[in-house]
Amino acid sequence: MSGQTLPNPWNGNLDDLAALANTLLPQYLPLDRSSRTQDEVNPRLIRHYTTQGLLDAPLKEGREARYTRRHLLQLLTLRRLMTEGHSAQALQSLLSNQSDDALEALLVGKSQLQVQSTNPALDYLEALKRPLSTSAPSARAVPPPPSQSPSPLPLPAGDSSSRYTRITVAPGIEVHVSRDARLPKTPAEQDALARQVVQALTGLRSTP
Repeated sequence: MSGQTLPNPWNGNLDDLAALANTLLPQYLPLDRSSRTQDEVNPRLIRHYTTQGLLDAPLKEGREARYTRRHLLQLLTLRRLMTEGHSAQALQSLLSNQSDDALEALLVGKSQLQVQSTNPALDYLEALKRPLSTSAPSARAVPPPPSQSPSPLPLPAGDSSSRYTRITVAPGIEVHVSRDARLPKTPAEQDALARQVVQALTGLRSTP
């Protein structure tokens, strides 16, 4: 991986941690997010993550809080996993139980964190992000939840060139996929589609 490497060892204060994390973050995030300032961290956010149990508590040198390479690994990995669709709540306490080697493997994509989800919609989004078959796109590429069976839904009158497959993701939530839909193939495309679906669902909350 090109770019600045993780220093080993490393330690610094809170401002140092935020500055170095923001320098390193772009090379670990999906390509479509690598230049977005919305992913940057600041000291206040780092303190929040610490109080939520997402990061280890800092060391103390006199009255000053000091952070190490492990804190940097946890912070970078946390931000990467959150851009992949994992919520802070789902990740709570999980990163603190990982070794430094395990954190680095997660950060560079050599391993994946198994997070239990009880939300069928989130499970579906995770399925979208898994590698898909290299064969021709098919509505069956992402299977529906076991308890639900997709049923064909005809296109509107006047267009009989294709059909939709209707997938029930959760009670009251359906996804309609046409047979000629271009399903995502690369991890970046899968991440982008998953975020678009989440944003669409989130937008419904503000709809009168």
